[in-house]
Amino acid sequence: MKPVHAAAMLLCATLAASAHGASGQIDSFGASAATVSEGAWIDFTVSFSLSASSWSNGGSNLSEPAPQEGYQAWLLNWYSYESETIDEVQLQAGGSSFVAYPNVSGGGHSGTWTYSMLFPNAGTFDITVNGGWAAKVESYSSTESAWRNCSNVDPGGNNELACSSWTFEYGDINNNYSANGSFLPQTLTITVLAVPGPQTPALWLTGLAAGLGYRRHKMRHG
Repeated sequence: MKPVHAAAMLLCATLAASAHGASGQIDSFGASAATVSEGAWIDFTVSFSLSASSWSNGGSNLSEPAPQEGYQAWLLNWYSYESETIDEVQLQAGGSSFVAYPNVSGGGHSGTWTYSMLFPNAGTFDITVNGGWAAKVESYSSTESAWRNCSNVDPGGNNELACSSWTFEYGDINNNYSANGSFLPQTLTITVLAVPGPQTPALWLTGLAAGLGYRRHKMRHG
């Protein structure tokens, strides 16, 4: 393989592999209440945002280089682009799940998910939201290059170079792949208080009546 061909293909591959990748985050995770009594429902709200990459670049060098002894490279034109599409967003929290299909290419996307959760038992509960996104990347790179061989035909004199004609070559790379990501989880702590049973007030009143009766009896009999 000629050095110029390897250099052109390396440039082409480098441009095609320079994906930036989408970024995303959970912006907020809130609840309608942090402390409730058992048997209550709580509403949760999750807000998220995503950003997908999109770029292109290229250039040209159409000035023929001066002869150099040996194999000589000339990169005439190069071009590359990348476009990322966010296909799917998933969230999970407290046994519930959320899925959206934004189909956004090279831009931003944000959304909100609201769900409700029943807390039938007393205790302290950590509710964590997590998830991620699925994206696909389409990239393309191309180069136009040339090479030739120059020999020194007068090594003991003027070092005159004799060069072969330029041989032109074209390189193209299509690189399509998945670029998925995950959100950083967030957690809320919910406190659920026990509700007194129906027997508790009756027992309290019975105890109060017994105490008052004992006090009256003691006052009468000294």
